[in-house]
Amino acid sequence: MNKKNYISRGEAEIWQYISNKEIVDNKLIKDIFPEIAESRINKSLSSLCRKGYLQRARRGLYYNLLLLKSPYSLALMLHEGYIGLTSALREYNLTEYEDFTIFVITKTFRKTVQLKGTKYEVIFLPMGKLFTGFEKKGNFYISSMEKTFFDCFLKPGHIGYSNITKAVYDAKINWEKFIGFFKLTGNSSLCQRTGFILEMIKKETRLKIPSFVFEYLLQKVKNPVKISSIKGKSKFNKKWKVQDNVGKENILSWWQ
Repeated sequence: MNKKNYISRGEAEIWQYISNKEIVDNKLIKDIFPEIAESRINKSLSSLCRKGYLQRARRGLYYNLLLLKSPYSLALMLHEGYIGLTSALREYNLTEYEDFTIFVITKTFRKTVQLKGTKYEVIFLPMGKLFTGFEKKGNFYISSMEKTFFDCFLKPGHIGYSNITKAVYDAKINWEKFIGFFKLTGNSSLCQRTGFILEMIKKETRLKIPSFVFEYLLQKVKNPVKISSIKGKSKFNKKWKVQDNVGKENILSWWQ
């Protein structure tokens, strides 16, 4: 981080108190210096950013690039939500996949933000009424393990079926909690794809999955659906009415 050495007396006074802070916002400065006007705080932080002492995340929110160790906490300060998908799987030690993408599940907000000066990109994905099933872990909110898998099956394009199936195999899932999230939605195609994938895992790897999971998902089978939107050869599964255009060799590539 290139710094321009000169800073004003007022900026130096503020910097003295925040130089050891990972994340800085207007409220923090106001708490330290209640006598300083909001406009002056904004001006001072913007100036420190221009001079290379801080990086701007959004208006009124900055981070020290040299001290940043909690990108998840920073991501959730950008907008309310919870850490999900591959980001959550990493926290549960269920994937070694690292693409420096931080997935934040929100209720209605959708946006992609690059954290300047880092390799991290934050993707905000709205879930609407399915914005649930998260808990506090340390300094940030994260989806429970069961909700993480539900979200992964709902948004497989962001993680890939091979990564999902490997994580399912390695995890200790509470299947009652897992299936409970499917009861919150009338998405029959989601149930069909999930049932098909789970049955494949059970058949090929001998993973123990309770029968009630399949019994519930089978009740939701309706119209034929595709595993993926990609084009290519496919094989139809009559039981789940699923057009498998991904293939077992890809879905379970780690098992082959």
